[in-house]
Amino acid sequence: NFFIPATAFLPLVMAAANAEAEWKECFDLYDKKSTGKISGSELGEALRSLGFVFTQKELAEMQAEAGAEVSWDKFQALASKKPRQPEKQAQNLLQAFKVFDKAGTGQVDMAELQHIVTCLGEKLTPKEFEDICKAAGLPASGSLEYKKVVDKVVKT
Repeated sequence: NFFIPATAFLPLVMAAANAEAEWKECFDLYDKKSTGKISGSELGEALRSLGFVFTQKELAEMQAEAGAEVSWDKFQALASKKPRQPEKQAQNLLQAFKVFDKAGTGQVDMAELQHIVTCLGEKLTPKEFEDICKAAGLPASGSLEYKKVVDKVVKT
């Protein structure tokens, strides 16, 4: 007989526990009213912030299944359906940064980045941008080497 000690599974159990804690933290951030539910329209944004990559079709199907409000249990079930894709997430983020790196230097100007994230797409307020930069240890001005940021985002 082949014996596998229970401790061999500890890293898997720890990784799953860490992932669930990260999911819960994210869910709670989107549960702004502390009702135990998030808006179905925010489901894609929440899952993408955790590193999940979805096509528009997959997201539409998921939102249809979830309904107008998503409970923590439903959020877990939906997040568990598709594994995270850190390589694809990194590739998508790098492509997005490269659009604004016209000179191909691997850097973007912080003022331009702030303008982009506060004016385009899922907008942040200037205060949210400032808070994120502080929390991530990003410079308030000057240039930012975006590959390092992408690596940091994808690894966490």
